[in-house]
Amino acid sequence: MNILYSEQAKKQLFTIKKFIAKDSTINATSYLLRIKTKIEILKEYPYLGKINPIADISNIRDFIIYGYKVIYKVTSDSIIVLAIYKYIDFDESMIKEGEDE
Repeated sequence: MNILYSEQAKKQLFTIKKFIAKDSTINATSYLLRIKTKIEILKEYPYLGKINPIADISNIRDFIIYGYKVIYKVTSDSIIVLAIYKYIDFDESMIKEGEDE
């Protein structure tokens, strides 16, 4: 199973990295690597996360990693990371389900 990142998720990862890099670029790179390593678990356990309450369908799920909510979609051959965010003011209805790499 492949892991793909939507454009939105890529931008959010970049924002996380940029924020942490204000203090340390080494820590920022390390932190993102740790997040991505945890996301890799989904290759083996794609239904590990709970069903996203906004989408309310079984293949759109939430997985919490280091305080960040990772919203992802399970397809027959891939995991598509739709969004990664920490703040509760993010509007999940803005996620585009079909968007991938």
